[in-house]
Amino acid sequence: MDSSISLAGQAHQAVAALLGTPAAWDEPIASRLRFHGEPPVFDSPHLLTLSAGAAIGAYALAIERWWHLATGQRQTVAIDWMQAACSLNPGHFQKQSGYVLPALSLLTELKADFYQTADQRWFFPIGSYPHLRDGVLDLLQCPNNAASLGAAIGRWNSHDLEEAFAAHKLPGAYARSREEWLAHPQGRLLASRPVIEIQKIDDSAPEPARAANRPLEYLRVLDLGHVIAGPVVARTLAEHGADVLRVTSPFMQDPFRQTIDTNIGKRSAFLDLDRAVDCQRARELIAGADVVVQSWRPGSMARRGFGPGEAAAIRPGVVYVSVTAYGDEGPWATRGGFEQLGQTVSGVAVREGGAGRPRVVPPYLLNDYLTGYLGAAGAMLALIRRAREGGSYHVKVSLARTSMWVQELGGEPAFDDDPRRPRRHFAEALAPTLEVRQSAYGPLEQLPPVAQLSLTPPRWDLPPAPNGAHPPAWRSN
Repeated sequence: MDSSISLAGQAHQAVAALLGTPAAWDEPIASRLRFHGEPPVFDSPHLLTLSAGAAIGAYALAIERWWHLATGQRQTVAIDWMQAACSLNPGHFQKQSGYVLPALSLLTELKADFYQTADQRWFFPIGSYPHLRDGVLDLLQCPNNAASLGAAIGRWNSHDLEEAFAAHKLPGAYARSREEWLAHPQGRLLASRPVIEIQKIDDSAPEPARAANRPLEYLRVLDLGHVIAGPVVARTLAEHGADVLRVTSPFMQDPFRQTIDTNIGKRSAFLDLDRAVDCQRARELIAGADVVVQSWRPGSMARRGFGPGEAAAIRPGVVYVSVTAYGDEGPWATRGGFEQLGQTVSGVAVREGGAGRPRVVPPYLLNDYLTGYLGAAGAMLALIRRAREGGSYHVKVSLARTSMWVQELGGEPAFDDDPRRPRRHFAEALAPTLEVRQSAYGPLEQLPPVAQLSLTPPRWDLPPAPNGAHPPAWRSN
């Protein structure tokens, strides 16, 4: 990307590339999307603020386009650079009753970090749930502390350990440079695919865009995702009035900090998709949905009868959004993964570390929220196609492809990558505006919606609900 143009100009270029050819939009993007404020600079070689502004701008313009199709009215979109930058990890600023919540559970999480292998590579294991933590510790035959994990991983070669993790369905990978990842079969495959991939998977009658007071008030979104990226897709659509129902298993609930962040604007219900009666209820919910979002390991939903093809058969015209770690095709198609592994395999972590030990980006999170915003943009683009030509659509986004996209945006030309230089904490330059809402958890301070539309300001009508607080049913309207 041309670094000689302004940051806003770079963001407009990135948004145009995400949304497709100019022929799909009837006027220059810059006339509808405006950035303001002072862009914060992260202690990173990557253009993190730019990536946040572009991803959010893409879905906001798609929302504006939907509003125009439905009402004939036009809006402008305004994005504050500070708010956009903070959206990479909004949980860091979140408070409950005045207290910041811890990012990790010290009782359940694996001591995830980069550990050196016998062949001098760096391996990142993840155990975000007890069964994953215990699986990693059983495989490595060590207790859950950094010294023991380092010693155990140091006895393995990187490739053998990565394959052993995959064989045991455990998330972990060794760090690669960008060049190494692009030479890898999975990296080559992802590089050949768009950042937001949209496939028409079946025919159906067109369903015209409708709106009266808010852009998405007539749309229903079934959120079958977990942890962060998938639920962020649905939460983003809830900003603009969509009726969003979150469905999760009572036996596999997200950590508390993620729940009160990603459940904003939604109702939340329990279903156990290993029970036949609950599967039938899920089919009834899909039959009434416009958008279905899921972020489980590829193949997991299809084995239960809820893959994209099955959803399209249940509900012709559905837009099905899949969030994966590495895509759903290729040699790594069945591998699960989490946020930091997208950074690890794609070259982001190696570049962040410079000549030293790899490290993740300063906000710690990169792919989860960006991928959620990109998935929301994809859902809207597919809904626009459905309004014009009909059809059911499969929208695909992945954590690793998002990390690749961030690198494609270019780098900070003046970044000092001396590994001996102390790194500033990512929040030192950040001071977001927060909003306070009352909830079942008491008063919550949280980042508000970032993209502001001029006629229909976004908002979440519902505070985050406890998991399972609502029945698994659509509202009567």
